[in-house]
Amino acid sequence: MPVEIIDVNDNVSDEKKTWWQKYYLIVRIVLVLIVAVITFLILFIIKRNIIPIPSTLPTSLPSVQCPVSCSIHSHIPPVDLLTASISSLARDLSNCRYSSTDLVRWYLMRIDAVNRRGSHPLYAVIETNPDALMIANTLDQQRQSTGPRSSLHGIPILVKDNVATNDKMQTTAGSLALIGARVVRDAHVVDRLRQAGAIILGKTSLSEWSNFRSMNKSREGWSPRGGPASSAYVANGDPSGSSSGSAVAVSAGLCAAAVGTETAGSIVSPSSVANIVGLKPTVGLTSRSGVIPISRYHDSIGPMGRTVEDVALMLEIMQGVDSRDEATQQVGAIRHGNYSQFLRGVEGLRGLRLGIVIQHINMTTELVDVMDKAVALMRSYGAKIIDSVNFTDINDHQMFDDLFSLFLITFPEDIANYLMELSNTTIRSLNDLIEFNLNHTNEEFHPLFAPNQDIFELSNNFTKSLYMNQSSLLNKTRRLGGQLSIDAALAKHSLDALITPNVSSSLTIMASAAGYPLITVPLGYDQSNGEPYGLMIAGTAWSEPILLRVAHGFEQASRVRDQRRPTYAERD
Repeated sequence: MPVEIIDVNDNVSDEKKTWWQKYYLIVRIVLVLIVAVITFLILFIIKRNIIPIPSTLPTSLPSVQCPVSCSIHSHIPPVDLLTASISSLARDLSNCRYSSTDLVRWYLMRIDAVNRRGSHPLYAVIETNPDALMIANTLDQQRQSTGPRSSLHGIPILVKDNVATNDKMQTTAGSLALIGARVVRDAHVVDRLRQAGAIILGKTSLSEWSNFRSMNKSREGWSPRGGPASSAYVANGDPSGSSSGSAVAVSAGLCAAAVGTETAGSIVSPSSVANIVGLKPTVGLTSRSGVIPISRYHDSIGPMGRTVEDVALMLEIMQGVDSRDEATQQVGAIRHGNYSQFLRGVEGLRGLRLGIVIQHINMTTELVDVMDKAVALMRSYGAKIIDSVNFTDINDHQMFDDLFSLFLITFPEDIANYLMELSNTTIRSLNDLIEFNLNHTNEEFHPLFAPNQDIFELSNNFTKSLYMNQSSLLNKTRRLGGQLSIDAALAKHSLDALITPNVSSSLTIMASAAGYPLITVPLGYDQSNGEPYGLMIAGTAWSEPILLRVAHGFEQASRVRDQRRPTYAERD
């Protein structure tokens, strides 16, 4: 028998109905609408990632859902990436102004816009890290759950392509010969940066094999993999080298900072013409393990940034003892966990004694005028400047020849030791590299940028007798560059540091021979084409605190970098 459903409201007169009975249907409709609106809002908020969806974190981090996401999902950064410093970016990240994921996305957009596109491509970046956004997201979550690991937490950094990264990127020194070869581990410096929370955003271009393959070339910064790196300030301008891409990328705002390497001028020279700060540390302050070598006695790896403070913050993380690099274990090494403590602004210039080195420099009227103004500025803040500190008893050309001979002698063994650790490659020696280049002349040789491999061939043909002579040659050049040159000048005039308006001065070769540190800071711009140039500061071994103090004082007093933006770092 069917059951009849009777509405109880039907038998009740309108006068006797309660308000609930009168408006029952309307109330039901309103409640349904409210539930629908709330459901829609929740789905919309989740989709926009305003409330983050939990994701799996590495086992080393606590699996805690972030209460808030700082991502703003804007294609227009609320910060000027051409001028932003590491400290300003870190401050914004801590204040939840935006996220590291945002930062990575903005830098990738800039790289896409100016690196290989437009009327003046920079060719500063060889490749970007395909995992950069994922890494940034993980670091964003960690910042919310446990706080930042260091001042570099979530900061995107680019690394020169001769520095090993054990990830999905290549490490090739710009050469086609090492494409596909796999490294067994991160370079020690890269590992320290990762542990500090830095994001390895990608690899930068360079003069192939760190400028140690061809002598007869018209410009720096070219490699078969990276193409012709170009200045962000001068149309088709020579970026110098060999850390060309690192310097251009920093100057053009393609990263927060970068890692470069130097054997003889390869950090300070490109930094100078890129209007940035570059520091070549004392050999042994930073580990070279995992770096494609030229000479174990002279190679150094250092930071490149837009400000002296950026470089100091990078150095704090990069420096350290490494069991795979004997130079980091030498007796007498002086390390500091906090290099920022030596940055005292203009007050740091007071009482310092600095000597000017202009030996063998073409001091044009323009350069003399700029240097005179720089000296007057530093004197106005209390620095004591000693004019014309020269090295009349030193044969610069002979020292360079001896130093270059040392590079040629040590390179075959050093490069073989590096190559033997690689997997997925048949390239195991300098001779293998030479043969590869001969079999790929169309790709590896460029008529203007790298027409031959004469340095490789010279090094490969050095006799055993010369190899056995390397110890005496090493001691000779170290003594000439250090004890008889830089140290002698510092002692003779009671100086804290030496300064020069040209990175091509004798000081660069002397510091290379002795393994001493150098730093360059923006000084001025060439009136003819707007190319920047820097003030280089040199000191004795482990004098990084003094060099940073001088550089920071001059930077804060002069503000040279703020005077001109890079012309070719903007979108067309």
